[in-house]
Amino acid sequence: MEDINNYISAIQQEIVAEEKTVKVARLIILLIKIEKELAAVKETLAKLQNHQQKYNQDSQLSAQIEQKIATVNRLSAKISKARLNLNYYFI
Repeated sequence: MEDINNYISAIQQEIVAEEKTVKVARLIILLIKIEKELAAVKETLAKLQNHQQKYNQDSQLSAQIEQKIATVNRLSAKISKARLNLNYYFI
C-alpha cells in the first residue's frame, strides 16, 4: 500500500512540474510577443524622431519622443532579462 501511495505522490509531483513548465513556456511566448511589439513601437518612434529632426528641430515633441524611446529601451531591457531568467528554468 505504501508503494502505491509513493507512486501516486510521484505522479502528482510530475504533473505539478509539467504544469509549471507549461506556464513558464507561455510566459516566454508572451514576452517574445511583447518584445516584437516594443520593437515596432521603437521603429515608429525612430521614424517620428527623424521627421522631427528634419522639419521641427526645436519642437517640444522631440523631447517627448526622446523620453518615449528611453522608456521603450528600459522596458525592452527588463523584458529581455526576464525572458533570459525564464529560459534558465528549462536548463
